[in-house]
Amino acid sequence: MPSKMSLFNKEAILRIVRSVGWIPIFYFFGLLFALPIRILMTYSNENTRKYMKVASLFQYDFGIQLVFLIIVPVLLAIFLFRFLHLKQAADLMHSLPLKRETIYHQYSVTGMALLVLPIILIAIVILFIHIGLDLEAYFEISDIFYWAGITILFNLLLFTASVFVGMMTGISVVQGVLSYIFLLFPVGIVSLLFLNLKTLLYGFPADYYLNRELDKMSPLTYAAVLENKPFQSIQIILYLVLIIVLYALSLFFYQRRKVETASEAIAFSNLRAIFKYGVTFCTMLLGGAYFSLVQAPFGWVIFGYAIGAVIGYIAAEMVLRKTWRVFGRIKGLAVYVAVMVVLITGTQALSRYEDHLPEQSDIKSVFLTDDPSLYLNKDEAYYHNFVASPLKEEKNIEAVLKLHRQIIEKQSISDKQNLYFETSYFVYKLKNGKKVIREYAINKEQHKDLYRPIFESREFKLSTNEIFKLNENEADRITMTPNGPFNRQAMITEPVDLKEAVSILKEEVLNETYNDSVYYRDNFSNTEIFGDKDKSVHLEIKPSYKKFNHWLKKKNMLAQAKVTADDISYVLVARNNSSEFEDNPGSAIEWFKEHEKDRGIIKVTDKDKIELCLDQASQVSQNGYIAAFYYKGQIDQEIKWFDEEHVPDFIKDHDQ
Repeated sequence: MPSKMSLFNKEAILRIVRSVGWIPIFYFFGLLFALPIRILMTYSNENTRKYMKVASLFQYDFGIQLVFLIIVPVLLAIFLFRFLHLKQAADLMHSLPLKRETIYHQYSVTGMALLVLPIILIAIVILFIHIGLDLEAYFEISDIFYWAGITILFNLLLFTASVFVGMMTGISVVQGVLSYIFLLFPVGIVSLLFLNLKTLLYGFPADYYLNRELDKMSPLTYAAVLENKPFQSIQIILYLVLIIVLYALSLFFYQRRKVETASEAIAFSNLRAIFKYGVTFCTMLLGGAYFSLVQAPFGWVIFGYAIGAVIGYIAAEMVLRKTWRVFGRIKGLAVYVAVMVVLITGTQALSRYEDHLPEQSDIKSVFLTDDPSLYLNKDEAYYHNFVASPLKEEKNIEAVLKLHRQIIEKQSISDKQNLYFETSYFVYKLKNGKKVIREYAINKEQHKDLYRPIFESREFKLSTNEIFKLNENEADRITMTPNGPFNRQAMITEPVDLKEAVSILKEEVLNETYNDSVYYRDNFSNTEIFGDKDKSVHLEIKPSYKKFNHWLKKKNMLAQAKVTADDISYVLVARNNSSEFEDNPGSAIEWFKEHEKDRGIIKVTDKDKIELCLDQASQVSQNGYIAAFYYKGQIDQEIKWFDEEHVPDFIKDHDQ
């Protein structure tokens, strides 16, 4: 008969502490170096003391904290319940006059206490340091309690998750591996599903969904961003509920676990099929995602599914049977493949999804961008990102629908698999509150005639350019850094000049054509406008901004803001006859070295002509001419291009 002795036996607790007590001691000293000692070291040096102010204590040696946070709870759970995975130890433990419920509570609660104790001790040490050194200017006492609370919460969640997994298996190594797979499973399976749906369904917005704070779906990925992201109250409640649920489920399965399953990979026979086909499904998705990400043709993606499924199925069989002699057991794999063929074919047949466009009369607003992060709201505490506004004018909604319809009609292998593509996101907000979201990897050059009226509309520019969210009177300073191998910068700080500069830049952005925005991209100067409350606006100053460049010249700042002819030794220009240079400018530099003295190469040394080349060249590959710019006193050369419209006349005349 099981005894009715106290739930917590002193001798049993001492036995547990002697067995696994080294883990919390190791944890304590790790945290001691990461926090109290780090704080004292930083404070004792006047040069580093100014960097002590932090938003949370996780910012002190976060790498060390993260490693211990991820490893210690899982390690403790493995060693604590190791008796379940050794036949002799399992027989001995379960022959004692103790209920399983008593054993479970005794081990689990003792393990939790051993995890929490080092954290509490470190928090007390930090508290004494804070009071003794008066560190209120660097972090508050509430930060200590926040750090301790969140660290304890994560430790308990990872510990209970690993204990739960330990009840499912009879091998300690498998418990460790499956614990991390279990913890990462939500974010992993969602990511794999999205990446594969992106391949199977033309227009599926995988990147859009993957940008929606996916790290919150797993405690491991959330732990990795604790340094810079505050923990939300809803997550605290969710994690507490998960701890309670996992604790209760672990007890439930432990009470039904057979002693003889020690050394079995999966302790419950009913779960073995789930494990086998779950592993097969995940590796199949991984294989397909790999070939999709490397831009392989769709046939290779199917190959990835096949090879991934085979590898996953065989690996799962090896783990379950603890032998490599499983290659003859493929009946289950054949059934699985048949089911997957039906599912994948069915997914591909969902043409209504690919062809679906909302009616214009149903659309309240539309958002068109190549960067989904501009559409997502960020946490105000750590982000000051610009959030663009949707388009609401009927003519712009109509223009976006027309563009979207053409992308669907022109979908082809070149659109799906072209290495030189750009991404377009369409987010329609309907009048009934629903959304239609699509993402396409396309060659924008094929659709430029329909992009142009949208880009050049006043509403689009006002809603998607962050400079229009900045009032002229809010600017504190403007810095302009030329795109070249130089360490120089032009700066505007005078209030009158700032107001005038911002006003002119807004005018330039409004007047910019679509062709100029593409041709002169990344070509002149990176500019940052700093405003109140840590706001900043980024934009490019381009050669097409004639009025602003003239204003800079009048203020004697143009030479500091851009690369000039004084920075260039000479320029070599040739007809662009090779497409290989588009993706590998380095090969173009080598080509110019070999052919510099060829008759067809134009060498430009005149300063006025070099200046003209600088103003007319593009960073984007063009079909007309290719040019190598050689910087003075630098080993760097830069490759640029001219199209037929922008190539200087003296180059055309020389080429004829």
